[in-house]
Amino acid sequence: MNANGAAILSNPHPCGHIVYPYTDEDLVGQAVCLFTTAGLRAREGVILIMTTSHYETIKLRLRLEGIPIDAYEHSGQLICVTTEEMLAKFMAVGLLDEDLFKSTIRSLIERAKASAGNGHSRPVRVFGEMVSQLRATNLAATTRLEELWNEVIEEHSVALLCTYALHKADDHIPPLLTELHSHDLGLERPAAVGD
Repeated sequence: MNANGAAILSNPHPCGHIVYPYTDEDLVGQAVCLFTTAGLRAREGVILIMTTSHYETIKLRLRLEGIPIDAYEHSGQLICVTTEEMLAKFMAVGLLDEDLFKSTIRSLIERAKASAGNGHSRPVRVFGEMVSQLRATNLAATTRLEELWNEVIEEHSVALLCTYALHKADDHIPPLLTELHSHDLGLERPAAVGD
């Protein structure tokens, strides 16, 4: 990843809302792994809301980076859930239950913050693929979910990384969605190993 993109993922603004549109599965895995490992090594809480298709792959990447996933999950510093599981909690018949979304996310954030123990609170960063999944079928719900994420970011001072899968050459994220983010990583490519 170029230096600017790597810096944003490694050390995001505490209230940053980053968007990473991608066409290459390997590159998105690298980006999420960088975002996650940097957070865990900085003693931050990390919440990963991943599609079922990415769930095991991303966890394997983290293990290969030397991250003891089970220990972090046991402590609550790392929380891994599937996108499908999360959407099922607050989406019904294409409708978004805003209060249920906020309470569900608040619960995860509070759990990750409290994992520091001794009454201390740790910073939290979140990776999510819910908007990418929704975009294919429900642009209105996607837009509202991004707006709700901005409210969550402000209320809880968390950094959020969203990804959008682009499935063909002319696919793009509508400006309406990109404007809801503080940082757009575009289609930046990771640098070769050693760069």
